[in-house]
Amino acid sequence: MRIDFKKTFQSILLGTGAQVRIAVIDSGINPQFPMLHGRSGHVFDCSYGVKGLALTEIPAGDNSDRTGHGSLVQSCLMSVSPEAEVDHFRVLDENNVTDSSLLCYVIDHCINQKYKIINVSLGTSSEYHLPWLVSLMKRAYESDVVVVAACSNVGNWLYPAAFTYCVSVNAMPASHAMQIRFHAGSVVEFSGLGVNVPVAGPADQSVFVTGSSYAAAHISGLCARILEIRPESSPLDVKILLREYALSMSGGSQVA
Repeated sequence: MRIDFKKTFQSILLGTGAQVRIAVIDSGINPQFPMLHGRSGHVFDCSYGVKGLALTEIPAGDNSDRTGHGSLVQSCLMSVSPEAEVDHFRVLDENNVTDSSLLCYVIDHCINQKYKIINVSLGTSSEYHLPWLVSLMKRAYESDVVVVAACSNVGNWLYPAAFTYCVSVNAMPASHAMQIRFHAGSVVEFSGLGVNVPVAGPADQSVFVTGSSYAAAHISGLCARILEIRPESSPLDVKILLREYALSMSGGSQVA
């Protein structure tokens, strides 16, 4: 793909993520968060059994967020791409924990449903399902599905972020949600706004949150802007554009 980077970056700065379908895998959403109030999109509670994945749609307007994490993540994403078409898949329980089998089932479903971006602001350190996860990430990559995955906040490996098929993301302080860095020679290639992130909560309450979860959500929003203007882009194309965009912001210097 031949890219006019200057023209593309100008378009990215004006983007809204319109017509880009995104799946967010998290804890649910609270529609009282200002960025989520009145938004279209579906919320599904996810479980699995002998017949595989079961999805139960949660009525629009209901607070489905078990922990608040999903609402914060989706608010960050929507702050960058407010017109993206976002569906939410609830997998985290009240302790912000999920089963790695359920995570795999939901990722598989989202690939089959041809979402352009899958935001995974969570992961597993268990290696039990590694072959399954690797197979899913490979299939997503070959199906032109961009998986944006948050790395661990405490230094240990977290999957799927440890796979180079993904757009893997760490948190950094930044002046705005569109600021990113590229890390040459690192499996976790990108950093985004994820330190002291201001998010508008219910009842005009502002909160400040820190973590790679929120950095990943901001970069998912940026990926949506890229796919809005270049819908034919493959995951590799998206990575190249993110890298060049990050380098343009840092004057062409890479961050170790």
